Order: sequence, then structure tokens, then C-alpha cells
Amino acid sequence: MKYETLDFVNARQQAFQFSKTPRIAKKELDTPVFQDILNKKKPIKFEDKQNQHFEYYYPFQNKPECQMCHGQSKDLLGVLQLKISTADLNMQIKKAGFMLSAILIVVGVLIAFCLILFLNRLILDPLVKIGGIVAQVGRGNFDVKVETSRGDEIGVISDQINAMVRDLKEQDRIKRSLYLAQEVQQNLLPHEYPRSDSLDIAGKSIYCDETGGDYYDFIVSDNDEKQRIGIAVGDVSGHGIASALLMAAVRSSLRQRSSLPGSIGRIISDVNRQLVKDVEDSGQFITMFYLTIDPIQKSLQWVRAGHDPGIFYDPHSDRFEELHGQGAALGVIENYKYTQNTKTALEKGQIIFLSTDGLTEARNNKGDMFGNEPVYSLIRKNAASSAKDILDAVFESLNRFVEGTKLEDDITLVVVKISK
Repeated sequence: MKYETLDFVNARQQAFQFSKTPRIAKKELDTPVFQDILNKKKPIKFEDKQNQHFEYYYPFQNKPECQMCHGQSKDLLGVLQLKISTADLNMQIKKAGFMLSAILIVVGVLIAFCLILFLNRLILDPLVKIGGIVAQVGRGNFDVKVETSRGDEIGVISDQINAMVRDLKEQDRIKRSLYLAQEVQQNLLPHEYPRSDSLDIAGKSIYCDETGGDYYDFIVSDNDEKQRIGIAVGDVSGHGIASALLMAAVRSSLRQRSSLPGSIGRIISDVNRQLVKDVEDSGQFITMFYLTIDPIQKSLQWVRAGHDPGIFYDPHSDRFEELHGQGAALGVIENYKYTQNTKTALEKGQIIFLSTDGLTEARNNKGDMFGNEPVYSLIRKNAASSAKDILDAVFESLNRFVEGTKLEDDITLVVVKISK
């Protein structure tokens, strides 16, 4: 910082006298800055950005208190000039700007880090826990639960997942029950065919659900001297667990009653009477075709209780005969009297074919039904084959016909071939 003292000679003539060696040349006094000072007699300040300095000029006026020493002839006693370099200041401002930018960056990073930690704790951690719960559910663990007391979206998601897990657990329980029922029902079906020198027998049931209402059974009495073999094919209304339970009840009742004396018409009448009491107002019923074969007498007796007729084929004459008979479905009319039908003079090679309506009513993806004609054709074509081969041929033809279309009803087939 420095100052210069200028003796003012005549402001109007712009002449100066210096009390000391002059430091400002006359030509400098002619500059607009000094001219402005002389005219306005007011301080002037300006910044020279090109040369990076700041200048301040302050005029000393000849005030009354100064006139005792300087007299009254001078209006302006001198000018104070301050010149400050702004290069260092600008450098400091730049440094301060860089420092401020660095601080802002650090603060921004810290804020972002804190925000990430906050979001991680608020959202990501719960989502990771929820993902772990879902993974356990996917592995079959339905005893897990998302623990949360939040009322936001995470809480809503947690509640929905817990509800889903409860539903899945219930579905799994039902599924396990169905598998158990399926296993029980499969155990109720015959595991082997009756052994007879005169008869070749095969049977099979397939279900459209885990369990079904179709069934077949072979009833052989050890006390029967005639070595008669009873064969039952039944179709409970509907399918599923309820139908499977009714099927098991009918199977047990028929087996128990068949061990007692009486014609097959009387046997079926007694089974029906008990069944009506069991089903009461449930609306359930069962159709049945029940027959007995006497291999010694070469005779056949049957009762048809609302079921599809059996098919009798004689390969010697190439003739088909339907085994009809009057009779209502079991479980409908309590005191219904069933009558038996008889066919005698059975010969070697003749075939008896029993089935439920799921066979002929099976549909393919075009909506066409399988019908009776393919059955007749397959029996005729495979008449020389065993009972099991005939049965397998029918199922193979059915599978080709439906072409993967899901079955809408259970299917049961029993084939009996007179072998002697």
C-alpha cells in the first residue's frame, strides 16, 4: 500500500505543484481517472482485471479545519492512491473454489453413502430377508414367516407373502392327503389276477385326478366248491376323494356280502340297501357291472346296475353281443330288487370285455369321442392274444387317440378270456 501527496495549484487549470519530488507525471494527471477526481472531488475505485490489481483514489479536500495550514486558495490538497494486487486474491479465490468443490464432493459422497446405508437398512435388508424366505418356500419349507410390523409397502409385501405361504402350506397338506388317499386306493385294487386253468383275466384302472371313483375287483371264495370267480366293475359319480371313499365302502360291502350265501341278484340288492343308507342325501351313487363265472359249468351270471353293458365276443362266429340287463344305479332306490342274467355254454376263446364310460367318452383335442367301434375292432383284431395283451392294445389305441389331451373321467377295463 502507498499514497501520493499532490499540491493542488489550480483545479480548473488542472495544474499541480508537488511539495516533494513529484512521482506522478503531468501526462498521468491528464488521465480520465484524475480528471474525474478533479471534477467530482469524490473517491474513485476501479479494478484492472487485465493487470490483476485494484486501485482506489481518495481526494483530500481543503476543509475549514485544514485552511489554517494550507490557506484558502486550494480546493484540493492531495489524492490518496491505493493500489492492491488482485493476483494473489484471485489465486486464493480459485483455491477456495477448489477447496469448496472438494468439500462439496466429499460431503456429497458422505451423503450418498449415508443414503445408501439408510436405503439398505430400510429397503434392501428387508427385501433380502424376504428373498431368503421365498427361497425356503421354494425348497418346500412352509413353516417360515416374514417377521415385520411395518405399515409401508414392505409390510404389505411381507403380509402377502405370509398369506401365500399359509395357502401353499394348506395346499401341500391337501396334496399330501391326496397322495396318501391315492396310495390307499391303489392298494385296494387287485395286485394280482385270479389263477384259473379255465380263465385268463386282466384288469386296470387309470384316474384323471390323484384319486377316482372307478374300481374293479376280483372276488374268489375259498369255500366255493364250484370255484366261481366274481368280477366287479364300478363307477362312482364324480371323482376325487369323496368318490374314492365311496368306492372303498362299496368294495368292502360287496366283499363282505359275497362271502355269504345267496344269488348275485340278492347280493347286489343287499349292497344297494346298505349304500342308500350310507349316502343318504349326498346325491352320490355308483353304477356297477357284477358277474360270476363258473368255469366248471361253463356258465356266466351277471347283474347290471345302471352300468354300461358288457361286451361278449365269440371269435368262432365273429359275433358281438352286449350283456344287457335291467337295474338302477346303486344308492338310489333303497328296496330295489336286482335280477341276475345267465349265459351258458361258454367256449374256449370267447372274450368278455367290461369297462366304465370313461373309455368310450374319452375325447381328443378335436372334441371327438373314442366310441365303441374302436373297442370292437381291437377285440376282434387281438382275439388270439392274451387278456392282458387285449387290455394293453385298447389303452395304447386310446393314448394315440387323445394325443396327450387330459382325461376328463376315470377309465377301468377288465378283460376275461375263456382259455379252456
